[in-house]
Amino acid sequence: MPQSALRQTVRERLASGWLFPAPHKVWAGKGSEHVCIVCGTAIAPSEVENEVVGPTTVWSHLPCYSIWREESQTYERVNGTDGTTYLAGLRQTVRDRFANGTLLALLHDRSWTGRGVSDICVVCSKPIFAAESSQEVIGVRRAHVHLVCYRAWLLESIAVRQSDERSSAESNDTATS
Repeated sequence: MPQSALRQTVRERLASGWLFPAPHKVWAGKGSEHVCIVCGTAIAPSEVENEVVGPTTVWSHLPCYSIWREESQTYERVNGTDGTTYLAGLRQTVRDRFANGTLLALLHDRSWTGRGVSDICVVCSKPIFAAESSQEVIGVRRAHVHLVCYRAWLLESIAVRQSDERSSAESNDTATS
């Protein structure tokens, strides 16, 4: 894929929330056949592979990561955001689903990233197409989600756990008084 097409793809994915802004730090090493989150092709052992840890762990070719990082900086500068504002609507959806009992808070952050599975996202209820990357939550039956939906679900789950811990600590303090 030409560099200009990759840049356009990254811009569109950042704007839609499908791709999170690239962090400044990554782990780099020899390719291990992971699928590049940017171009969608396997990273060969002869290529440099970047392990990118964000709301989930993904991989990219070195040149693809460079484009992703540059476009992320532009996106953040133009939108005056750190890349989390696009999550607001999804996070509200997660909170609503927690409240009505149709989605449970995650107990951990363990998941697998891979190709879409032609399933329905448990967060947004939209299809996950085979050409997309998606998350599968480990230990939860049929919990396939879009990457950005997983991020919203994980952030809200962490907030719920922290709130539960504070409530528990406060009730323990009250009981001992």
